[in-house]
Amino acid sequence: MNSPDILTPCSATDSNDAKETIGSSDVPNDEYTSAREQAIANFQKPILPNVNIPERIIICLDVCCDNQNSLYRLGDGTTFSPINMLKRVLEFFIHSKQAINKRTEFALIILRDADAYLLQNFTCSVKDVINTIDYLHVEDCSSDNFDFKHVFDIVKREIEIPEYKQSECMAPPPYIVRMLILYARSNCVPLIQEEPYLNFLKMQMYFYIDILFAHEEECNVFKCEEIYDALQDLDNGYSFVFEVSRNAAKIHECIAKLLAHPLQRPLQKNTDYSFGNKH
Repeated sequence: MNSPDILTPCSATDSNDAKETIGSSDVPNDEYTSAREQAIANFQKPILPNVNIPERIIICLDVCCDNQNSLYRLGDGTTFSPINMLKRVLEFFIHSKQAINKRTEFALIILRDADAYLLQNFTCSVKDVINTIDYLHVEDCSSDNFDFKHVFDIVKREIEIPEYKQSECMAPPPYIVRMLILYARSNCVPLIQEEPYLNFLKMQMYFYIDILFAHEEECNVFKCEEIYDALQDLDNGYSFVFEVSRNAAKIHECIAKLLAHPLQRPLQKNTDYSFGNKH
């Protein structure tokens, strides 16, 4: 999981952002220890085909926001409301995934005040998905909690997940399913209960849940940390989880990191986005 943008230090931290400065004499030993830990972690992952098979991506877009006047600002001074910034980064994500693999399909679920709705079932048509997203408008949120059971009821009813078979573990399935949750509320805590179907989803080798939490900056007056901690309950160990406040550059960086194919990326704690020689 990535380091919180402005959450308190007791929250989860990203190993990439939390690296300490290391003296040259300690580098070899620390590098060996780090490499060993990563190797052990990767050996613990299930044996899956490491190929770019088609993804069926369920975009779960939160259309509720606590303050539409807290804006994202680009380097040229252009400003975006929270919902419009989420639309912007989603358009980039959808076009990029389609360019990587033309067989990528997208579905759209919107999170409203106290319920979830399937607006678009799986399609390869980028135009259809983006047009549907463009027509969405921000809504007020009056609830203290959002029950994700509404989302998983839709998945259970509408989505077919490929079965993992140990005897055929190196034979790629026809597709994998990934749920990308973009959660935008800072005062409405997700309610994620340990119910049978969620436990079933967490055990599926070809189903992934990734999260981008876009929150208000004043975390001392909002419930950002509580929400961030609650969202961790959706992670089965293979999720990518990012959070960002009103930082335009970082939200684009986070969505770019989510382009990685779940079958071809390492565990998030082992990711390294640096270039060139570190020493």
